[in-house]
Amino acid sequence: MARPKIKRGSTAVDMTAMCDVAFLLLTFFILAAQFKPSEAITVVTPASVSTKHAPQKDYFTVTIDKENKVYVDMDPNLRQQVIEKMAELTKTEFSPADVQAFVAVDFVGVPFNQLKQFDQLRPEERAKVTLPGIPVDSANNELYTWIRALKEAAQGSRVNFLIKGDNDTKYPAFEKVINAFKKNDEFKFNLMTDAREVPPGTDLYKKNLERIMNKEKGGAAADDPNS
Repeated sequence: MARPKIKRGSTAVDMTAMCDVAFLLLTFFILAAQFKPSEAITVVTPASVSTKHAPQKDYFTVTIDKENKVYVDMDPNLRQQVIEKMAELTKTEFSPADVQAFVAVDFVGVPFNQLKQFDQLRPEERAKVTLPGIPVDSANNELYTWIRALKEAAQGSRVNFLIKGDNDTKYPAFEKVINAFKKNDEFKFNLMTDAREVPPGTDLYKKNLERIMNKEKGGAAADDPNS
């Protein structure tokens, strides 16, 4: 008896629908993505071997650019309390509109007596202005007052103090910033750097690898019912 022939179906797959779905997903991700905004102050931090990230909450950042100018930035949730305390310490009147304008600003880069005018500038105008920075001289160290206002406004709550210096920052500028912290009895702060992975083959790489292996062995021993 002859073997019946089985009709072979086509192996071609219509990819039109898949292409439509792919383009729809691509369009969605492009429209929904939030791009990282450009930094208001350009700073090239020195590189370091680290896996830690800067805190994103309750932070107070002091930035020093390559021209040795000092700027400050802080957690948006702290700005209103800080500016109100700063106005109290400097005996300066700030209207509710002035306070809201300060809260909306990304950073402070001018002496306190110019702050109201600085806060009224639009972001594009602020980018075109040559900022003098916050005074940190021994005769007029306003950074000390900013840190004091923050500590009094935080009322004992934990604040993450950060220092972000440019690779070309001169040591005297860094020393003035440190002195402002010391005068406020604040001796703990983090230095922000360009974090890099540990180079393979180095002593630190081998030490970290050995620590991971020992941890895995410890976990395996704990899981062993005969141990």
